[in-house]
Amino acid sequence: MSRIEDKIKEIQEESEATREEPYPESVVGTQPNLAGSVVQSVRLPAAEFAKIEQIAREAELPVSALIRGWVLNTLAARENATLKDAVNRLISDADELRRFIDSDPAA
Repeated sequence: MSRIEDKIKEIQEESEATREEPYPESVVGTQPNLAGSVVQSVRLPAAEFAKIEQIAREAELPVSALIRGWVLNTLAARENATLKDAVNRLISDADELRRFIDSDPAA
């Protein structure tokens, strides 16, 4: 093993040995990804949500990450839309429709 691998193993062993111990009082926990984030609840029909869950499973993504990606991509497309962006978005949407048609025997 290399020195780095030895150090990683040492840190892992220390972490496991002390995992039940409380954190020192001087330690302050942080959640940097929450610093400007907003949580918004959205009501969806159960059947539609099931479809979203299926898409997320196929993409091997958490549902929240999939939905967040859709929302952020849509916002980005609207903010800086050029003709080229619009064409690329249409191509991407067409590709998505092709995948849907190929995976749906009823289509």
